[in-house]
Amino acid sequence: MSKFEELRFSWNRLGETDPYWAVLSHRQKKGNRWDPGEFFATGRDEIDGVMRDLTALELDFPRRRALDFGCGVGRLSQALVQHFESVDGVDVSRSMLRLAEEHNRAGDRCRYHLNERRDLSLFDDGCFDFIYSNITLQHIPPDLSKGYLRELLRVTAPGGVLVFQLAERHRFIADARTPLGRALGTLRWAGWLMLRRLYLWWRVRIRREPQMQIYGVTRGQVEGIVHQAGATLVDVQENDSAGPDWTSARYCVATPASGACLPKRRRMTRAAAPPSQAAVGE
Repeated sequence: MSKFEELRFSWNRLGETDPYWAVLSHRQKKGNRWDPGEFFATGRDEIDGVMRDLTALELDFPRRRALDFGCGVGRLSQALVQHFESVDGVDVSRSMLRLAEEHNRAGDRCRYHLNERRDLSLFDDGCFDFIYSNITLQHIPPDLSKGYLRELLRVTAPGGVLVFQLAERHRFIADARTPLGRALGTLRWAGWLMLRRLYLWWRVRIRREPQMQIYGVTRGQVEGIVHQAGATLVDVQENDSAGPDWTSARYCVATPASGACLPKRRRMTRAAAPPSQAAVGE
């Protein structure tokens, strides 16, 4: 089973057993304890906050078509409909998308797509004015998530905006203050990771149990991908979306419109995090 197949298997199974908790993994909500109304209200609050942040950044972009990457059961897709003419949600999990269709209150203005590929070839270049992805890319192995990030930049329209969250470093490494501390943290992390991978291999391959994992992509790697795409990293905000064991950040990227000047990059700030997955993997 490849990494991509493991990813698809786990999220399909989670969508069948505890879908709302799999999206927002609050400990007290595990075991199908989310109330759907409360669950979808968190999506409205999150998107309203993101739109306010974009206004504060003085980013002016069309509000025609938006993409929710890793839409799950549609928590954010349904909220985005309040701000855009049409919304597309895309996910790897067939079971999650079945629930998303059941919760769709926007009719044809919100469409959901199953994507079982390692790219986004189901979408044309530059077809979305706005793309949002939160607590999704962090669950995808880096070789795949960096490819998806390039694809998200490809399908962002000229003059559009892409906002996404990624975990960066495990705190074994991130909290080290000296070169020796970082070296010891790296060794500690490598040992922990090896044991963790063996444990997950046993649970996924042998016991056939779904698992959520966190993967990090460094800020330098993100900046390189954005630069190669000819886009501008406008804002970076540290948050707690990857839980207490990882550093995490939300990135805001603008693509150039013909003849337009992009805003200068803002200084990094620390924002109040949207609902996180603090219990991921527990």
